[in-house]
This record gives sequence, structure tokens and C-alpha cells, in this order.
Amino acid sequence: MRKALLVLLVSGSALFSGGTTAQRREMPPAHRRNFVACPIVRDTKTLPCWLAEYEGELYFLGLQGSSASEFYPPQLNHEVLVEGTVTNDPRICGGIPLKPLRISVLPELNRACNTLLPAEDGLEAPAAVARRFSEDLRKPGTDISQREFIIPFDFDSDYLTFHTTRIVGEAARIAKAVNVAKIEVRGYRATTWLSNGKQFIETETIAAQRANKVGEILVGLGLPATAVTVISKNEPEPCDGVTDTDKRRVTVRLFTP
Repeated sequence: MRKALLVLLVSGSALFSGGTTAQRREMPPAHRRNFVACPIVRDTKTLPCWLAEYEGELYFLGLQGSSASEFYPPQLNHEVLVEGTVTNDPRICGGIPLKPLRISVLPELNRACNTLLPAEDGLEAPAAVARRFSEDLRKPGTDISQREFIIPFDFDSDYLTFHTTRIVGEAARIAKAVNVAKIEVRGYRATTWLSNGKQFIETETIAAQRANKVGEILVGLGLPATAVTVISKNEPEPCDGVTDTDKRRVTVRLFTP
């Protein structure tokens, strides 16, 4: 079973898998919460709430929803990587909201992650909000000016969600519309700087897995395999504790004649 690499910061230096060091501050910013924990489900009168505990405090992750919801919930029996910024917003389901927030379900099984909390008066779930696709994607069949696309991924995962699959589909649509000459698919591997000072590094093969999957989907959508070039950067991207989530990605670039 593949495992992500956990590395401890020593004397303000970050030790990477390649043996090099990079000087940096000793911890992520104080307002950040980047941690690995068991997710917790709190029952409510409407939708279950997902929470996680870190250093004795509860944080709100999101609501159980559908595949069209912006929030993809964690899983019991699996730990979750939480990456977010503390807000001053009112507590939700007893937990402090984090905005922006990214969560990643870790693949290893952990049977200890099975906490269910009963519903409590005063800890009601807010209404679920479906994602509005028009906010991040142009209406299909209109603008064809875009030439670069960024497909984000969860930590140590090559899984494409309903939302990220739409980005790949939009890249394929435009590539066909402009009679693209070359498509460059580049995968990246990243590092998360945890709030306890440790680095959490993705597995060595994940950049290639992501790039290969996106390349295969583009070909499957009707683009010629000879036009698709797949590249992966296997050296992990550096971390800063704030923008680490943005570095787990695949980029698709379109080159026209």
C-alpha cells in the first residue's frame, strides 16, 4: 500500500525526500489549521455535519450532501487531511468554520475513525448550497479563448470529482473547436506543511498518475493521442502552509497552429 511521506522540520529547515534543505519559518501562520485527524459525524434534524478535532478544538468541515454539492464529505474509518483558515464566523454544528477549506480523505484504513455524535438542540445544520458551475466555468459552446486549465486534486489522490471532470471536458471542447496542434498535460506532486511543524509529502508516483489519467481522458473524449504530451514533475512542490492545496494539480495547455 502506498503511503505519503511525513517529514519533521528540524531547526527551521525542511528536510525533503531528496535530502536537500530549505530555510523557512518554524511553523505555518497562526491562523492556519493544517492537520490530520479522524472525521466526526454529528447528527442533526436535517443533514449530518462533519467535524474534526485538533488540539482540543472542534472544526466544522461541511454537510453531508450529493455529488453536485461543493463539499465532498470525508469517510468514517479513514483519517482526513484538513487544510483551512480560521474565521470569526459563528460556530456551525459546534465547530469553528474554516474558510477557505480543503479536505482530503487518506486511503489507509483506520477503524478508530468511527465517532458519531447525537443531535443536540441549538446545533442545527445550515441549508446545503449546491455549487453554481457558472462561477468557475464558461457556458459550454461559447467562449473558446482559454488555453490553460488547472485541475486540482485532493492530497495523494488522482481521483477526478464531478466538478474537476467538467474542467477536463471544457479543455477538450475548446481543443476541438480551435483545431489544437498540441496539448501539454503536466502533473505535479506537492507537500503540505502541517500546523504541528511537520511536512506531509505526497507519494513519488502521484504526479505521473494524475497526468496520465487526464491525458487518457482527453484521448477518450476524441482528441488524437499523437497531439497529447504527458509530463510529470516528480520533485514535490515546496510548501508554505497556505497555498499548498493549489500545488496538487494537473495543468492542461493548448497550443494552436
